[in-house]
Amino acid sequence: MEKKTLGILLTTGPYTFQNSHTFYDLCKAALAKGYGVKAFLFMDGVNNAKLNQDPDPDRPMNEKFQELADEGVEFQCCGLCTSARGFDQTGVDFIPGVEVTGLTEFAEIVGEVDRFVTLSI
Repeated sequence: MEKKTLGILLTTGPYTFQNSHTFYDLCKAALAKGYGVKAFLFMDGVNNAKLNQDPDPDRPMNEKFQELADEGVEFQCCGLCTSARGFDQTGVDFIPGVEVTGLTEFAEIVGEVDRFVTLSI
C-alpha cells in the first residue's frame, strides 16, 4: 500500500491564534500514523519558521517546526509573502528545510496529496 500524504496550508503567524499549535499537533499525529506531510506557509504563516524567535515563556514555534522538518515534514513558503515581510528570498531567515517557492508549487502540493487541510482565520 502506497504511503498517504497530508497537505496543510497555514496562513496565520505564531502566538496570535491557536493554528500553529494545531498545525504542530496535526503533523505529529499524521507522522505517527505513517503519513507523509507537505506544508505550505502562506501570508503570516511564513513567520512560524523564522529563526531566532523568543516568545518567553512558550517554546519557540521555529523549534517546533524544526522538529517537524527533522521528522520528515516538507515545508515550502510563499516567496511573495516572505519578501513582503522583509525576509531573504534564499531562505536564510528560516529554519533549515524550508524552501521558498511560489503559488505554482502550492498548486502542485494540492494536486499531489490525498487530503488537504487549511488553517486560517
